[in-house]
Amino acid sequence: MKFSSKDIVELVRKDIASRDNAIEALYKDEALRNTVIAYVRRYGGEESDGIDVLTFGIMTFIKQCYRPLFELKKDVNAYVFSIAKYEWLRTKKSRKLTVPDDERHDLSDGYCIEKELIDREQHQFLTNALKQLDNKCRAVLTMWANNLRMREIALNMAYKSEGMARKKKHECIGKLRLLIKGK
Repeated sequence: MKFSSKDIVELVRKDIASRDNAIEALYKDEALRNTVIAYVRRYGGEESDGIDVLTFGIMTFIKQCYRPLFELKKDVNAYVFSIAKYEWLRTKKSRKLTVPDDERHDLSDGYCIEKELIDREQHQFLTNALKQLDNKCRAVLTMWANNLRMREIALNMAYKSEGMARKKKHECIGKLRLLIKGK
C-alpha cells in the first residue's frame, strides 16, 4: 500500500488503528526494506542490522508525525531511508569504539566504575538542580533538550513569538547555571 507524503502524516495523526496501518505498510514495503538492508550490508552490516535500523527509521518517522509543525517535504521512503542510513552510521561508529568483551579484562575495572559513579552523580546533581526550577523553566528546558524548535516551544508554552521562547530558554539556562554554581 503506497501513500502520498501528506496522506501518511494525516493517517498517522488520525487514530491508533490508522497509525498502526501506516506502520505496517511502511514495514512491509519491500522496496524500502530492500534498500535499507542493501545499504547496511554494503557498509558492513547484516540483514538483522538492516531490519533494526529500518524499524528505528519507521518509529522515528512516526514520532515526527506527531510534532505540530511537522511537514513531510519529500517521499516517505526517502525520509525513512535517510533516518535509517544515519542511524546505521551512528551504530557502526559506536561499535568501532566499543571494546570487545574478551579484551575488557585488560582494562582497569576501577576506572570504569569511577566513571560510572561520576556520571551517575552528575546526572543526579543536574536532576536536583532542575527540580529547583519553576515548572515553566523546567518545561522549556525539557522541550529544548528534546530538540523541539523554538516555534514549537512558543506554541506549547503560549508565548507570543519564537523570540520570547528563546529569551525564556536563555533565562532558564542562567537560573540553572546559578543553581549549579551555588551548590
